Amino acid sequence: MTFSRRPATSQTGRVALRRSGGQGSPVPFLVPALLIVFAVLIFPIVFSFVVSLFDWPLSAGGGQRRFVGAGNYKDLVMDKEFWNSLRLQLGFIFIAIPLELVLGLAAALLLNREFQGGRVVRALILLPVFFLPVVSGMTWRFMLQPRYGALNNFLLSLGAPEITWLGHPTFAYAAIIVQDIWRMWPFVFMLLYAGLAGIPSDVLEAAEIDGATFWKRLFLVILPLMYPTILTALLLRIIDALRIFSEVYVMTEGGPGMSTTLFSLYTHRQAFGYMKVGMASAMAMFLLTISVIFAVTLVRKNMSLEKLEDQGGNR
Repeated sequence: MTFSRRPATSQTGRVALRRSGGQGSPVPFLVPALLIVFAVLIFPIVFSFVVSLFDWPLSAGGGQRRFVGAGNYKDLVMDKEFWNSLRLQLGFIFIAIPLELVLGLAAALLLNREFQGGRVVRALILLPVFFLPVVSGMTWRFMLQPRYGALNNFLLSLGAPEITWLGHPTFAYAAIIVQDIWRMWPFVFMLLYAGLAGIPSDVLEAAEIDGATFWKRLFLVILPLMYPTILTALLLRIIDALRIFSEVYVMTEGGPGMSTTLFSLYTHRQAFGYMKVGMASAMAMFLLTISVIFAVTLVRKNMSLEKLEDQGGNR
């Protein structure tokens, strides 16, 4: 008869295991992640804030750096182009994103059923999301080209006059909004479709049995249950729209004039056009503040909805 021997454990080892709950310290595993977060997030923010306190010209040798404190922020407040870029940016957000939400929700409701070829259709809808912003901007620029563009060729075949789409301030601003809606509404559809698929089918069936029409089911059952998903999609799209740059730069470079110079494009112009890195850093800090305000507001709203659901469930 044989017995397996267990390795002897010293008293000190048993005490150490007991104190650590039988596991090693997690600190060595957290250090690499903390270093990465510091390198790619915390340090750039701190450095940008420090640069925003200087008159830092971007010239040969870095120019003559001069500490100005809040001078760059004061100059921004007095800059009409700064306020124009902020107005254009907010207008872009408040026009494009609601339309993307409406289109995404409509497509999610329409495709939330099984039919032949449904998976293929849903996959094809997502294709614009995978377009690189530069490719999307270039495609729309060629399509809106006044003489050889596809849109003008179609209109000319109908007898309409030639239109310089990207040469007119209003048309150019509308074009960058339409381009963003075309590229990003499938992303919103993907999130809302996932949220809609998570609604219990028996809830919708009960509402239908009770005689609720489609619109009543939509506004009284579906949308309240999808509020967290809608807020998540809204938050992601706002943060992404605040930093939009490549597609607009490729399409219009901020023109004609300043009609499409969104906040990010004006920040780029301050840094590499006017050679004022300090001013551009101040604008970057301002953009960060706006992003944090949007994020905190929507996250708190989402958390309040979750608390209400928990209270309702406890009752």
